[in-house]
Amino acid sequence: MSKQLNTHLIRISEKDVQNTYCCMTESPTPWQEALCYCRTWVLDNLGTFVDGYHLQLEDGVIIGHLYYADSEQALFPYDVESGAVVIYCEWIQERYQRQGFGKVMFAGFLDEMKRKGKQGILVETTDIEGQMYFKHYISRGFNIIREEGHQKLLYYPISEDEIRIQSRKSLVSVHKRFPVEVLVFRGFLCPYEVSTYLLLQEIAPEFGEQIVIKEIWISPETLQEYGVASGILINGKLKLTGGESESAVRQAIREEL
Repeated sequence: MSKQLNTHLIRISEKDVQNTYCCMTESPTPWQEALCYCRTWVLDNLGTFVDGYHLQLEDGVIIGHLYYADSEQALFPYDVESGAVVIYCEWIQERYQRQGFGKVMFAGFLDEMKRKGKQGILVETTDIEGQMYFKHYISRGFNIIREEGHQKLLYYPISEDEIRIQSRKSLVSVHKRFPVEVLVFRGFLCPYEVSTYLLLQEIAPEFGEQIVIKEIWISPETLQEYGVASGILINGKLKLTGGESESAVRQAIREEL
């Protein structure tokens, strides 16, 4: 029996939230608390800032996820016209990779976006294998429309060959200030990013009054105000992005003291 017949794509609902992030369930995750934060965020924002699909085997085991948002509500570092969708994160568990399951999941998602009359699909990728690798999307028919460092923004046209989009630039000024200002942009979409936020909470008391932490919930309004979609800025500099160690968090703060 083919792989397509052994799987089916389900749109996630509130009852599925505790099954989100199958990337974190392949082995014991060091970021269990971060995973809980992210699942709560998905529950609170499902249908607005995040939607998604799970790829499920016949026995109910979830082996893949695809999380996205309509372009009007997408929390990512671009200002984009309405009518498109933005993929945040896509993953097939490692033991099921290179078996065609990713293509099956994307095909189902694409069919649904066509039925909804979407203009196209955007995704921010990297040139690092295993981290939203851009070549996976090139092979599906996506085109590169922006490049900066390791990041590549890709577009898949559905009803429109082109899309109006503009990169957001940080509106936070770089400065030398005491106490040191730490801006935490909280979106809670990825456990990898949230792990650093939780470490910062633990480490901050060590610095006492030398630092001031300000937490900013990411929303369309704060994207307009700050131009920043994720990360931790220290005195206006993007210093921490996710998955850092305790020593790296301490070092990032000390560099600005």
